[in-house]
Amino acid sequence: MALFAPGRDSQTETSIPSIQQRYAAINRSVRKYRKVKKELSGLSLEGGELIAYFNGPRIVKITAAYFGETGRAMEEYYYWNEKLIFVFRRDFTYDEPMSGKVVGTEANRFYFSNDRLTRWIDQNGKARSLGGGDFQAKQQELLETSNRFLKAARSPEPIIKARNLGVYPPEKAPIVATAMPPDVRRWLCPPLADFFICGVRPRASPIHWKRN
Repeated sequence: MALFAPGRDSQTETSIPSIQQRYAAINRSVRKYRKVKKELSGLSLEGGELIAYFNGPRIVKITAAYFGETGRAMEEYYYWNEKLIFVFRRDFTYDEPMSGKVVGTEANRFYFSNDRLTRWIDQNGKARSLGGGDFQAKQQELLETSNRFLKAARSPEPIIKARNLGVYPPEKAPIVATAMPPDVRRWLCPPLADFFICGVRPRASPIHWKRN
């Protein structure tokens, strides 16, 4: 639909309130949904957890928590008519390794329509350019993560292992950015860097999707 066509900022903006209303409606009803918990193994150094929320046979929300030595990360995926509409990611930094005391938070918001990332509000509250290379890379990363989590959530297995998702375990990843400070990460992992390798999930240990 032209309403969500990339590059048309004014038209893209009109879709945001509708998406916000939909994920807010999901959260208002979240206690009514059937909840399925899975352990995430090998995706972060200190483990993780995935929770899928089912409205009947349909998944309407998935949360994924990743725990690291110097912080943790939380992702929320929202679905409408089985299509990804919104992703909310937060990164929490600890004052010292393993303390659990949060001293810094970064949040990113991603709006989707028809499997396209239509708006990205970054940790500074600014909208990223639709035409940027990092924008397209982020779209691909989030869609791939979403599809893998949807499949894993329906699996009978109680533990979701990295190798079954097609990712490198943290200890075998080409680059592990677990304790990389934000300024160093931005220098080492510029917007056009290979997002399969560098800085996808800092602090709580990055996920590295294997190339097919």
